[in-house]
Amino acid sequence: MKPDYSKFSSEDTAKMEEITGIPAKAMLVQSGLLPTPPKDAKILDNACGGGVVASLFFNGVGKSTDAHLVCGDFEEYMVKSSAERIKSNGWNAEATTADAQALPFPDDHFTHTLMNFGIQVIPDAALVMKETFRVLKPGGTFGMTSWTAPGWLESFKIAVKEWTVPPMFTSGPVATKESIENLLTAAGFTQVDVQPVKFQHTDAIARYLNYMGEVFKGVLVGEVGERYEKYMRERYGDGDFTLTWEAFVITAKKP
Repeated sequence: MKPDYSKFSSEDTAKMEEITGIPAKAMLVQSGLLPTPPKDAKILDNACGGGVVASLFFNGVGKSTDAHLVCGDFEEYMVKSSAERIKSNGWNAEATTADAQALPFPDDHFTHTLMNFGIQVIPDAALVMKETFRVLKPGGTFGMTSWTAPGWLESFKIAVKEWTVPPMFTSGPVATKESIENLLTAAGFTQVDVQPVKFQHTDAIARYLNYMGEVFKGVLVGEVGERYEKYMRERYGDGDFTLTWEAFVITAKKP
């Protein structure tokens, strides 16, 4: 479930950020970075993707803020995309290659670390939490989001019988409120706050099906792909349609 984002169109990326941006903004608010960040905030956006968190942050606080943000990602394409976005917008930020399981930053370095939906595609969640805890300053804040029911999940369960729901949504380390609390407290975090968020998003059926074909290119092929498209068009029609998305917004503190 880790697509090649370099093959996505600008419209695909914009639509994806419309969706991931809603929980991301809630994460920024819950982390105390919006509407007004603390003075001299030093922020890591870990597994930053194309920079949606940075965009929401700087659009919210303005370019004159003294806060500094580092966009880190393991994928070079994402680092390049974030760097271009930072330069074109004039943000007080930088982009760098960073493995969330072995962060290239010193201990006690950031006032805030954030991760918007990255945790569910990284192999060792416990190691990510250990590294996140390490680079946070004492008293620092960690913010994270994770999907509980992405909008496409219900349709896959119904129309793609061959597909097995990934453990990330059922029994993984961030699948439930309790498992998240256990994961973070084991890493040393306190004041763990897990808040559910539920929202709707409207898309064009043709664009959605093309996008899903890229994300699930190993699944939606041949007869299976045709069956899924038939189900979606029969249920939602050939124009715009709306799906419901559900996620957790999580914050915690380093003592």
